[in-house]
Amino acid sequence: MPYITHRGCRLNVVVDGPEDGSPILLSHYLGGDLSTFAQQLPALAGRRVIRFDSRGHGASDAPDGEYSVDMLGEDALAILDALGIARADFLGVSQGGMTGMWLAARHPQRIGRLVLANTTPFIPNKPIWDEQRARALAEGMDDIAHATITGWLGDTFRRVHPERVDALVAVMARMPAQGYAGNTSVLRDVDLRAELSDITASTLVIGGADDGPRGAAIPVIAAGVQDGRYEILPEAAHLSHIENPAAFNAAVSRQLAL
Repeated sequence: MPYITHRGCRLNVVVDGPEDGSPILLSHYLGGDLSTFAQQLPALAGRRVIRFDSRGHGASDAPDGEYSVDMLGEDALAILDALGIARADFLGVSQGGMTGMWLAARHPQRIGRLVLANTTPFIPNKPIWDEQRARALAEGMDDIAHATITGWLGDTFRRVHPERVDALVAVMARMPAQGYAGNTSVLRDVDLRAELSDITASTLVIGGADDGPRGAAIPVIAAGVQDGRYEILPEAAHLSHIENPAAFNAAVSRQLAL
């Protein structure tokens, strides 16, 4: 597995598919890692698929201090630069979608087609993230991981796939506390609302029918960008690419074929 270092942070990167395939960069949710896109790989066969552990996650470094969406976006650009990729399609889930919005707004020449799943440009509840930061540093990640992942998944998925729920919780529980703490600052501070209108890339916004109030931003993003549409997937909550991969992959395939 290659590692790419950006501003002193070593990022774990995995590239699948042919070197001459059309590139797509995948960015995961808070508490995930690059393995959580495993069910998307068959649908992306023939493409050059770049997955990475966002800073603070997986096998990437977890520097102390606060992170920002600018930092995450610059990490993504550094990965593309290191691989010699001038322009790529982008798929981001939740926090990864924030990275995608930042990239498409600030560096439109680097992003082709855009898929933003279960994400938002702004989170109004600021204090919760400072509380979560303090809790992680004081208590570790076990309880946070269980509450977060089970809260993001729909009732049916939790009931039918308890072993997969446990696996997703375990991924987040392994996250270094300082990495989670750094990422809480991203969610506390992000505000990309004014930049949506700068996004010219063809944009698909995906939501889950069971995601509740978290899904309110889905049509807003689609309406706010210059060329956007959205799809709401059944039998899915906040991790729609995991809960209903067939519908998710079909939507992504339609978007990438445009």
